Amino acid sequence: MKQNIIAVMPAYNEAVRIGPVIDRVKRYVQEIIVIDDHSKDATADVARKHGAFVVRLITNMGAGFATRIGCDMAMEQGADLIVTIDADGQHDPAEIHKLVKTLQEKRCDIVYGSRPPRKPMPMLKQLSNKCGSFLISRMFGTAIRDTQTGFHAFTREAYPRLRWHSNRYGMVSEFVMRTGLNKLRYEEVEVKTIYTDKEGGMKFRDGFKALTRMIWWRMKE
Repeated sequence: MKQNIIAVMPAYNEAVRIGPVIDRVKRYVQEIIVIDDHSKDATADVARKHGAFVVRLITNMGAGFATRIGCDMAMEQGADLIVTIDADGQHDPAEIHKLVKTLQEKRCDIVYGSRPPRKPMPMLKQLSNKCGSFLISRMFGTAIRDTQTGFHAFTREAYPRLRWHSNRYGMVSEFVMRTGLNKLRYEEVEVKTIYTDKEGGMKFRDGFKALTRMIWWRMKE
């Protein structure tokens, strides 16, 4: 029986980029849920025009909150598998097939789309990834190379154990933390990443909050 695959796409001010991303993503999934994080542009209108189911938040809540709401909705709509993917085009939607195939063939709980630690990834992002991966691996017993990726595929059964509290970009570190603490079966597949000229990603304050939160969680265990 064909599985119901739903893509969840948080979006903030992505009216210029999101349309082509949706067009390509929908070749590999049954439904796309876009959570518009109170964009100042026409992100919501463009996403609807391209066929996504859109929820527009009444205030800006952060990527973690938007993704969590989207995944909750995917569960309510009967998703067997959930794919999280960024709206800005930095991930190649064609690689959704690679993540889903690995999830199914390896019978794991979650698959991480791992960006290779080489160009065109900016040097600061490389350093951030290496430091984050080292700390999380030591604290939570994982060996995930790219802990800051926003490209994942996971099962319906795994989501309650993955469901995060972070409202902003700290969610990606919490993904890895919960994978380790709950002993979820995981795989990584290498994916290419296309960097645009937009500003975004995890800010220093978000990274610091995520780190302090992980230390606190580790002490609780």
